[in-house]
Amino acid sequence: MKVDFLKPQITESDIQRMADSIRTGWLVRGGYTHIFEQELSAYMRRRGLVTSSCTSSLHMALVLLGVKKGDEVITTPISWVATSNVILYQGAKVVFADIDPRTGILDIRDVKRKITPKTKAIILVHLYGQMADMKAFSKLGVPVIEDAAHALEAERDGVKPGELGFAACLSFHAAKNLTSGQGGAIITKDTEKCELLVRDGVRNVNDKRMMIDFGYKYDLTDFQAALLIGQLRRIKSSHAKRVEVYKRYEDGFAGKLDFPDRIGTHACHMFSILVDPAKRDGIRKQLGEAGIQTSIHYTPIHQEPYYRKRYKVSLPAAEKFGASQITLPTYQLAKAQQKYVIRKVLESAG
Repeated sequence: MKVDFLKPQITESDIQRMADSIRTGWLVRGGYTHIFEQELSAYMRRRGLVTSSCTSSLHMALVLLGVKKGDEVITTPISWVATSNVILYQGAKVVFADIDPRTGILDIRDVKRKITPKTKAIILVHLYGQMADMKAFSKLGVPVIEDAAHALEAERDGVKPGELGFAACLSFHAAKNLTSGQGGAIITKDTEKCELLVRDGVRNVNDKRMMIDFGYKYDLTDFQAALLIGQLRRIKSSHAKRVEVYKRYEDGFAGKLDFPDRIGTHACHMFSILVDPAKRDGIRKQLGEAGIQTSIHYTPIHQEPYYRKRYKVSLPAAEKFGASQITLPTYQLAKAQQKYVIRKVLESAG
C-alpha cells in the first residue's frame, strides 16, 4: 500500500472558483481576497489580513513592534527556520529557549529565565496544532507573537490564536490544513498600518498611488484567496475528520509509543511520534520501503549548519525531541490506510 505524506483537501468547486478568479483578468488583490479576509476574520474573532506567507506575517509583526538591531527576541528551536530567520531580518539577536518535552512547545520557565531588558518580543509556536498556554505567556510582560502556522482551528481555555498575543501568524503553505500553495495571514490589532506595510507602504490618495511609509511586497494574489474560500467554509467538517484520524493514531499507539500531549482544541495538523533516537532513521527507512511517506518536524534550528556557526547553545530537551521525532501522514486518511500505517510503525519501532 502507498500512503503519501500530503494530500491537500481541494475540491472541484475550489478549483472552479480559482479559475473564475483568473478569468476576470484581475490577478492581484481583489474581490475574492476581500471575501476571504472577511470570513477568516469572523472565524478567528479578530481582523485578519492575508499575506504572501507565514514568514512575511512573522516579519511584519516584528516590524510593527519596532524590533531593531540590539534587541533580543526569544523563540523556540523546534520550528521551521523561518521562525528565527525573521528575527535576523531585523538585525536582532535570536535567543533560543528550551521546550516542554511533553508538548514540544516553549518551556515558559526557561523563557522567564532568558528575559532581559533587551527582550523586545517572544515568538512561540503552536506546535502540530497544539496551542501554547497563552493566558500564562501573556502575563510575562513581553509582547507575544504567535506562530500559528499549525493551529488555525486550535483553541485553549476559550482563547484562539491572535486573541491574547500581539499578533498571530497563519500559513497556507502546501502542507497546511488550508492551502493556496503558498500564502499566509496575520491576525493583529494594528491592521491599518499592517495593511499599508504589506503593500509596499503605498496607498491610493485622490486616485494616485503614493508611498506613505517604508513597506514590503507581502500581499497575496486574488486567485490564491479564491482557492482558500471553499476550504475555510468546510473547516469545521474537515477538522472533525482530522480529529478522527488523530484519535485513531492515539488509540493505536497508546501504551506502545510516545507522542506529544493534546490539550484543549487541537488543530490536528500533524501527528508526531517520539521514538528512540538511535532507531529513528531506521524506522523511517523501513516505513519508506513499506510505501509510507514520513517527515521530521523539526531538526532543532540551533543545530542547523548556519545557526551552529552563529549560536553556541545547549538545549537538551529540544535536542532529544528533535532526534526522536517522526511525523506521520495526518490528512483525511481512509481507515484501511491508517490501520496499515499504525501496523507498520509498530513493527518498525518494535
